[in-house]
Amino acid sequence: MTLKQRIFSLFDDSDFRAPVLKLVSGQGIALVIGYLASLVLMRMYADEYWGVVDYIISWTTILVPVVSLRFEDALMLPEDKRQSAHAYLLAVSTTVVSCLILLAILSLFGPVIQFFADKDIGRWSLIIPLAIVVHRMAKITELWLTRQNSFTLISAGTIVQVGSMTSVRIAAGLVSPSTGGLIWGFIVGYILTFATYSRRLIRTLRSSLSGKPTWGEMRFVASRYRRFPMFTMPAALLSALIMRLPFLILPEFLDWGTMGLFSRGFNVLFVPLSLLAGSVAQVFFVRAVKTNREGTLGRFSSNVHTKLIMMSIFPTAALMVAGGDIFQVLFGIEWRASGEYLRYVAPWIMFSIVSSPMTRLFDVLERQRLEFLVAIASAVVMISVLVLVGRSQNAALIIMYLGISGSAIRFGQTILLLKLSGTNLTDTVMPYLKYISIVSPLMLMAYIVSTLGVPLYTFGTVIFGGIAFAAYILKTERLLAPKS
Repeated sequence: MTLKQRIFSLFDDSDFRAPVLKLVSGQGIALVIGYLASLVLMRMYADEYWGVVDYIISWTTILVPVVSLRFEDALMLPEDKRQSAHAYLLAVSTTVVSCLILLAILSLFGPVIQFFADKDIGRWSLIIPLAIVVHRMAKITELWLTRQNSFTLISAGTIVQVGSMTSVRIAAGLVSPSTGGLIWGFIVGYILTFATYSRRLIRTLRSSLSGKPTWGEMRFVASRYRRFPMFTMPAALLSALIMRLPFLILPEFLDWGTMGLFSRGFNVLFVPLSLLAGSVAQVFFVRAVKTNREGTLGRFSSNVHTKLIMMSIFPTAALMVAGGDIFQVLFGIEWRASGEYLRYVAPWIMFSIVSSPMTRLFDVLERQRLEFLVAIASAVVMISVLVLVGRSQNAALIIMYLGISGSAIRFGQTILLLKLSGTNLTDTVMPYLKYISIVSPLMLMAYIVSTLGVPLYTFGTVIFGGIAFAAYILKTERLLAPKS
């Protein structure tokens, strides 16, 4: 067996593993580009610039599920290609119309204008509709190409997005570092990603439509999949709001500099894990529909869940134990506080990433109403925590309780989703216990070294632990077994 075949054996389902690894390979290159750029960008741009841009992007993230009414989720479900193409066109047209309405609100509605003015971010709020449009055009097209099994192109698109975004940000920073350079980098990245997809998009749309689209078929798709705007959209909105609550709450108590310190720490863990989860989710959605028809959804979902835990547990644990030292070594002592914040929110991020692909099970099983109810319950819990703890105006305390409650919510959601797929509770919980027991000795060693007060030693210990954990995984997954 070749090394490539051994790597593919990480996933039992050959229809799943190859596409995921194609996407992850692109994500890996993008991550290397992004992290190398971060070593420069975080020294080039002041923390307050990062605070403002992450606040703007947070609003973009929260509003993303609303603008398309989640009709893009419907394009995976029809067996008929023409009907799927109409779902794509419906999602895109809904996005454009919604963003025009949003632009009018941000430009003309007094209370909204005053809300953003009070945050001292000027007219940068007007960039939100543009950021949403380019983001959704790229991501909806990415989902369409997933249906076409164009995983190599999607992987290339990810590299284009990160590469162009970082290039624009570095170029703007060399001229004059400002919030604008960071925001325009984000926008240009998604514009060029969509351009990368456009030729394949046009060809496959024409092939699937086999003629002109009609309003009648668009209305049929909107009616047939009305559960998405009725239940999936508000559920996704609440889920995004819950995940981004710290970004909305902290500016009420702290300055933009502190906000930037928190947001950078959050994103250093969230971004790579979310790219991993996004790669898995894209393929998971397609394959879950198939395995559900075949009656093997439970086994398939359990396998994917286990692999997600395996790939996310070590970076999460390392940043919880030694985040401050790691940030100090990589980005400078002024960013140490960013790593310290991860002590509270890293588990929440990991549970969110693990549960994210699993949420597609609501769509596969057409349980969107249940998804909405779960989202409402989660929002009630998180808002209650904020009401109780927010009065203290203690940022660390607020973040800690948000992290605890967020972790509990996401873990409970994962248990529910896997139960719906047919996976029992033991098979859901055991992977966590297994991998926690493996990384614990490595984390204990890192903690002991951190008490010496030399960040470089701690960083080296974490690197050694990462290599040891990777070697263990390679061995136990039989990637290093003799050729046969």
